[in-house]
Amino acid sequence: MNRVRAVLVSVLAGTSVIAGATALAGAVDLPDGPGKQQVIDSCTRCHGMDVIVAQPRSSDEWAEVVSAMVGQGAVLTDEDFEKVVAYLSANVSPEAASAN
Repeated sequence: MNRVRAVLVSVLAGTSVIAGATALAGAVDLPDGPGKQQVIDSCTRCHGMDVIVAQPRSSDEWAEVVSAMVGQGAVLTDEDFEKVVAYLSANVSPEAASAN
């Protein structure tokens, strides 16, 4: 019975996290560009964009992070994976942060 309760709590918590992440997605203004919509569609299913933009990373680091997210259930085609990594690398990197 405890296992069923744990699954139910996880499902309910996930639902509220998704709703919260969707609300936060519009709160962060990302620059337009190829891959932006894939980032919004994929990444904000589990967390807000504020989490992403607060952690600038290099291209290799973004590839590792996005790969890890796919391993945790994010759904991306190979093409979308490349677009997401390229977009984040161009717009949420130490170089992009220092340019602003």
